[in-house]
Order: sequence, then C-alpha cells, then structure tokens
Amino acid sequence: MSNTAGSMAVTNLEEAETSDLSLRSNDTLGDRHIWSRLWFPHFASCPGHSKVVNLLGENAEVSVVGRTAFMVAAERALEAERKDALFEDPFAKALSGSDGLTMSDRLGEAASQFGFDGWPEFHKVWTVVRTKFIDDLISRDTAEIPQMVNLGAGVDTRPYRLDAYKQFKASYEVDTAEVNAVKTAFFSHNRATSLCPVVNVSADFCQAGMLSEKLTEAGFDSQASAVFLIEGVLDFLEEQAEPFLTEVLGPLAAPGSLAIINYAIGPQRPGTFTSTKLKQLLEGLGWQNLQISVFGDERLNYGRYKEGLAPSEDWAFATCVKGAVGPTPEAQEQ
Repeated sequence: MSNTAGSMAVTNLEEAETSDLSLRSNDTLGDRHIWSRLWFPHFASCPGHSKVVNLLGENAEVSVVGRTAFMVAAERALEAERKDALFEDPFAKALSGSDGLTMSDRLGEAASQFGFDGWPEFHKVWTVVRTKFIDDLISRDTAEIPQMVNLGAGVDTRPYRLDAYKQFKASYEVDTAEVNAVKTAFFSHNRATSLCPVVNVSADFCQAGMLSEKLTEAGFDSQASAVFLIEGVLDFLEEQAEPFLTEVLGPLAAPGSLAIINYAIGPQRPGTFTSTKLKQLLEGLGWQNLQISVFGDERLNYGRYKEGLAPSEDWAFATCVKGAVGPTPEAQEQ
C-alpha cells in the first residue's frame, strides 16, 4: 500500500477519533466502502505499539494503512491455530504484534457497515478465504512461471511457508519502505530462511513510473513471465487504481504471466470496478481467460462463509493470463 494512501487515511484522524463507527448520511464513500477515510483512522487509537514495529526501536513509524498488515497477520494466526486449518503460517502470530487482533475485532464491530449485519467475524473469514484462494492458485498454476511480484505485500509470509515458491528465481515483495523495514527486521531477527530469493521493493503506487523503475532496479525481468499478486491494494488507491493497473499489467507483464487481482466491484467510486469495466481494461492490455470470483461463491468459500448469506460482490478476485499476442483491435477500440 502506498505512502500516499497512508497519508490520506491519517488526514481524517481527528474527525474519526471524535466519532463513533456509524456512517454519516452524506459520506461520499457510500455505506460499505469506508476503508480509507473513516474506519482505518480508528486504528491509530489502538493501545500500544506493535512488538513487531518495536524491533526497529522507539522511532519506528508505520502508517495507519500500513498497520493493517498486522491485522491481517493476526487473522491468519487465528486460522493457523485451528485443528482444521486451511493453511499453516508459523510466523503470523508473532507478526500480528500487540494490536493486530484488536484492530480485527474493531473492524468486526462495523460489520453491518460492510454489508455483513450480525457477522462480526466477516473479515477474519475473508482473510482466511482469500489466503487459501491465493495459496491454491500459486501452488497449482505457476509451474512454468519464474518470478513473483507481490504488490502491497504487507507482511506476507508465503516465501517462507509455501512450497511453490521454491520454483521462483525471485519474489519481489513491494510495499512502503516502512512496512518493508519491519518485515526485513522480523525475518532477520527470527533467522527465517526463504524458499526463494526475496527482494523487498519500496515504491509509492501513486507516483507514475516509480513502480516500473524500482522493479527494474531490483532485477525484475520484464521479458519473463511473472505472477502479479494484487491483494488489498486497489481500494486504497482510488483515482490512481486504473493507472496503477495499466502500469503493472501493461509492458511489465510478459506473455504467460498470471494476474491475481483482489478488487471491489461496487458501489461505484474511484478504486472500484464493474466486472465489465475490469474486463475491458484487462483485455485492452492483452490479458485473457478472465475469471471472476466473489466472497461466498463456490471458489471463495471453503465452507467458511456464513450459511444463508448471499455472496458479496463487494469482495472479489479476478484471475487472468497474459496472452502471447497483443490485444485485439476490438479491445483497443474500447
């Protein structure tokens, strides 16, 4: 997640600290998508600082948006402790620090504002389902792909726990410098051994051209296929979401690449996409075989979705493959 997104979230901290979790009727984000301007600033009032951050000393600074990585780690840790866990993550509990679970619980208090009335565990389940979904895709569909690009990587642990990473020549983990510093310190402190070379790349996704420049400097090969994982990013980028996708999935992506894109379908505002709009954008960049899955459908469920609740299109994934040839004339015209 970009520094710009983090700064945007902190801007409204004073307002958020003096309000409750209810939305105002004139909120421009609609009644569900309140991530970056209303809800996340509340995380700044969570007690204490993460023990993970403290690895860097008292002066370590991680933005409000960056701290959501610790929340997601806490949610993965809860799953990993279950007897019927869908995945293993031996690092998640330590990475959640002292406030990750508190952040998750507070998000659950706002469940109705995200369309999950009476289901405070909704985000914990969403994290589990999306983690398993991505793990399965990488394990099953990447045998011929030599490199990984994880955009908005947070404190993802896949390079240290998922066997499929053994095939990658490198995994480029892209996030803010602050989050990368925490992650580097953590894995170094714990003497963790990655299953492939891990290259942490710091970039602001809202600055045009920076990502391409930083990836190239880090050794990324734009002539070789790659897995592009975009998880928990687009909704924060707002107006920059489409330019970001165009930069990442355009010339940087060689034929045979796989894209795994987590996105919000609606209500429509900057940072969200209808299925038709996303399809047109991706086809215009030469991507094919688009599949869309939503939270609670057959692919994004794993028996964890609340029984009787309709699938939620606000929480979705798109997967597609970069074609061997350029986009069709029809796609270019669109």
